[in-house]
Amino acid sequence: MVNPKTVEALASRIKLRHLQIALALRDAPTAKEVARRANVSESAVSKTLAELEEQLGFRLFERAGNGRRPTAMGAQVLPVMEALVSRARSMAEIIAEVRSGSQGGLRVGVATDMGKLILAPLIHAFNQAQPGIALNVQTGGFQAMADLLREDGLDALVCYDDSKLVSPELGRLRLAPPQPLVVVANARLSPLASRTAVTLRDLHGQPWCRPRPGTMMHARLSELFLRADLDLPPRGIEASDLLLTDEFVRATDYLVMLPVAAARRLADAGDAAILPIDLGLHNPPTLVAWERAREWQPSLARFLDFCQRRTP
Repeated sequence: MVNPKTVEALASRIKLRHLQIALALRDAPTAKEVARRANVSESAVSKTLAELEEQLGFRLFERAGNGRRPTAMGAQVLPVMEALVSRARSMAEIIAEVRSGSQGGLRVGVATDMGKLILAPLIHAFNQAQPGIALNVQTGGFQAMADLLREDGLDALVCYDDSKLVSPELGRLRLAPPQPLVVVANARLSPLASRTAVTLRDLHGQPWCRPRPGTMMHARLSELFLRADLDLPPRGIEASDLLLTDEFVRATDYLVMLPVAAARRLADAGDAAILPIDLGLHNPPTLVAWERAREWQPSLARFLDFCQRRTP
């Protein structure tokens, strides 16, 4: 077992410039190029590397032709050094932002209807609290948005909870609990709107705005009718966009299955009625996910802290 005093002594001697020079030597073709970029002499670069290797107790690099490559031990510690330098840079960014009041940018994706309802007031409040952060909000299907998150195309993703987001590399914060799913109809045009009771077979005979296959809502709708040994309703269209389904409810007799918060928004406006049937279904929790490797980015850190403080 490593002696804690030995660890503390080593940590106190290693300086950030040691790590920066070591990483520069790893990435640059020559020590001369490292010296030029760092605006120091080549002998100063060699001295800094020698100091670091003496503290470590092993060599970081070995000769490879006319260049160098990491030793076996160097290959193990250089990625850790890179992470430490990255965090130091993030700390410097935060300090600079505190000094200047400039907070950078934030890219947020949203992949659910509930996410859209939650994100609008959340973004509005965050924008008021952090006016210096330039916000870029993108929408799309879950898989496309999840891929963007992992490929550094997004800083955060608001979506339904999903097993694909369970990973040590991803952070997760719940924004809203599961909500009951209900069926919504046009209050004037739908023949079911005035009913005091509705059955699954009643629903099956009506035109629908059905969710796209492969989505969580499509699976829930299929599950609903499967209970009554029915296929999906044959009449209607496939439409998963929240604004489009809202317009169908407002203007036609099509039925839509929605989380209760989205349904109440339409019902409270007088455009729709929530049909009197207990579906016994809930959507998953809504959460924000992010890459842990990027959570030190100042704008993302502020956004996550803001979400944490507003989450019930």
